[in-house]
Amino acid sequence: MGSEDCSWVFDSLVGFLQGPIWNAPILTFIEQKSSIFEPGDSEHEDEYKKIHEEYKDLVDSMLGSYMEDIGITPEQFENACSKNSTEGVQIRFHQVSTLFEQVWAANDYEIFKRMMIQKNLELQLQALEMIQQRYGITPQSFLPADGEESLQTEEEARIMEEVIKKSLEEYEASKQLLDSSTLEIEQSLASSPEEHHRLEAECKREKELLHTALQHTIEPEIQNEEPPFTKYQDELQTQSEVDEEELLRRQEYLKAQRDKLLALKKQEREKQLKAVEVGNTRQRPRSAKAAQAAMDGQPEINAQTLQVRKALAERLKSEVVGRKH
Repeated sequence: MGSEDCSWVFDSLVGFLQGPIWNAPILTFIEQKSSIFEPGDSEHEDEYKKIHEEYKDLVDSMLGSYMEDIGITPEQFENACSKNSTEGVQIRFHQVSTLFEQVWAANDYEIFKRMMIQKNLELQLQALEMIQQRYGITPQSFLPADGEESLQTEEEARIMEEVIKKSLEEYEASKQLLDSSTLEIEQSLASSPEEHHRLEAECKREKELLHTALQHTIEPEIQNEEPPFTKYQDELQTQSEVDEEELLRRQEYLKAQRDKLLALKKQEREKQLKAVEVGNTRQRPRSAKAAQAAMDGQPEINAQTLQVRKALAERLKSEVVGRKH
């Protein structure tokens, strides 16, 4: 394939990055591994870095399998990514930003760490809101509001819909077996605002820290100033009204509920992946196989794709910059 007919490659890859074969293993990895990433934790850096290496292997594996499926070399892909034309690329700004974040996190440990901390807090908040729903409380979603476009894809929205449905069904089937202590914790979590305020404040704080880190990556000439957190600190102070031991009990229970949420999400993503594999096994045989191997916890390692990952990250960065101005 000559350099003159590489223009379709980036468009094709963007479609791949928005589909289940990429999203199922990547998002499952991020969610499953994020549970140990805590704000302000500097004691587990070695473990965090090990997970980052695993994430790099996963991203490289998925990109490498895609290269094999479409039959191009890393050099040809790099050439395609160097093209400035964006004609035909049907992708919204927030989707470019999300893809850039996912790919760049493989290149940059600090961005990876910020992404994982934010995801852990979001999942805990999702688990809390699902508990509130059990008690007939309709919580305000932590996803962007006030006219902002939702960051959820249609596939993710469907997955969450199924997860919420199954979670409620499982709860209804087992609630008679719950002991009084568990019911007390659930009721306090559902009716008291402290934990929700804490998680919301920490989510907002980590989101801004991640945004700032990404901004500095995109436009390094801009001073990487620490975002103001006064309003978030005010929100965090509300938890002092609750006994410290009670807060700890709530947080531990919430993390257990987050783990149940993760298991349900993984099940739904596996179902989604199997559904698309039926139509993609011939079209994307290597990608489909790599995605399933990653879901099984055994990603294929492809050392040839470091060049691909870096070229893709730079192209996505240029897309983000271009769409901002």
